[in-house]
Amino acid sequence: MHYSLENSVEKSFRATGLEPVGRALTRRPLRVCQIVPYDLSDRGGVKHHALQLARALRALGDEVTILGPSEAPQLDPHVTGISGVVNVKGNGSDNRLGLLVSPWKVRKFFRERQFDVVHEPLAPVLPYWAAWFSRSSAHLATFHAFSEDYGPTLGILARLAARALRPAFQVSMAVSDAAARSAKRVWPASTSIVPNGVPTDIFRPRPGPRPPGPVSLLFVGRIGDARKGYRYLEAAFQRLRARGVDVTLDVVGELGGAPVPGSTPGLTYHGSVPIENLVERYQRADIFIAPSTGQESFGIVLLEAMAVGLPVVCSDIDGYRQTVSATGAVLTPPRDVQALETAIANLVASPGRWRAMGEVNRRRAALYDWRCVAQEIRALYHVALRLRFHRASPPGLADRVASRALLQSTAREAENGIGADNVLVAPAPWSST
Repeated sequence: MHYSLENSVEKSFRATGLEPVGRALTRRPLRVCQIVPYDLSDRGGVKHHALQLARALRALGDEVTILGPSEAPQLDPHVTGISGVVNVKGNGSDNRLGLLVSPWKVRKFFRERQFDVVHEPLAPVLPYWAAWFSRSSAHLATFHAFSEDYGPTLGILARLAARALRPAFQVSMAVSDAAARSAKRVWPASTSIVPNGVPTDIFRPRPGPRPPGPVSLLFVGRIGDARKGYRYLEAAFQRLRARGVDVTLDVVGELGGAPVPGSTPGLTYHGSVPIENLVERYQRADIFIAPSTGQESFGIVLLEAMAVGLPVVCSDIDGYRQTVSATGAVLTPPRDVQALETAIANLVASPGRWRAMGEVNRRRAALYDWRCVAQEIRALYHVALRLRFHRASPPGLADRVASRALLQSTAREAENGIGADNVLVAPAPWSST
């Protein structure tokens, strides 16, 4: 059996009422512009998603450029930054958005470059200008957040802009069911589910056997971001140490305005680290802890830990519940220090159990490998292009794209161990117009 998206891609086109693509598939490179609405100078889930997707698409031969607001020069030749960042409190954290980017610079950027597809999260304000000044391209809207709450003024702006820009977008996707439910508040169209991915070629299990010593816990996230729930983990860790449980805690991430973590014995704060050091931290850990309080649509850090083969203890919230499995994670009520302490203590006392959980997670993470996820998104690009350049599209056409079948097909085939190297890509139907 060959790993092919041909059948599911054709099903998606049939669902639109258009003729099927046909069986003469091609690997014609696409010219893709990914928009990041948040400051490119900061780390963050949306930026991480864009960089990793760009990497996977380039491996397929596509040309990918990233455009976003930035308060620092961007050294990557494939990344363009435009000044105009404003910090907005919302969704439980800081949101450094490109609210003041110059529309003239955005127009100049698109006048100098031609793209087949523009892929953008609908967050204020850069993506709005990008959609307006790239009207010759096909457009894919993406929703990442569990709850976009920018306050009343920006919230009204987001709803008005979404409705005004809806005709410019042929296809929309969300990274989880939670994000799709949130999108319904502002987006008057159906939304396909395509999850975040993880580069399993980078996040690999620990080489060699586990060294002797205390059980190592790991937290990765911005400490000052209240929704990450770090303070509950630190309290649980202190209680574990007080009762004599032999554990250590490594903390990785920006302070985000929080004080440096306390001087509890066994606790080490590493700050924000480059990706190679982050991988090493995962590989040295035994159990990954994610005590978030809510407003998480997916949890990329969960995928990274799972890919390395770590068991997970995380909060029982929507975004996390969809990512992990019952056999690879222990879910605890958010904000419950005692429940978190008990879950960790029970897992520490059962090494055989947490090693088995880690293996389950490693296999599950393979389903989210970027090589597979990128194929799903690329298939949506082709659907968008078909809809964009079909001259007789009936009303509501884009809303009838049944692209969920694409993800289900890929997940089944990936679970059966079929590699991504044999994937066939849908054709470029607009090339014949």
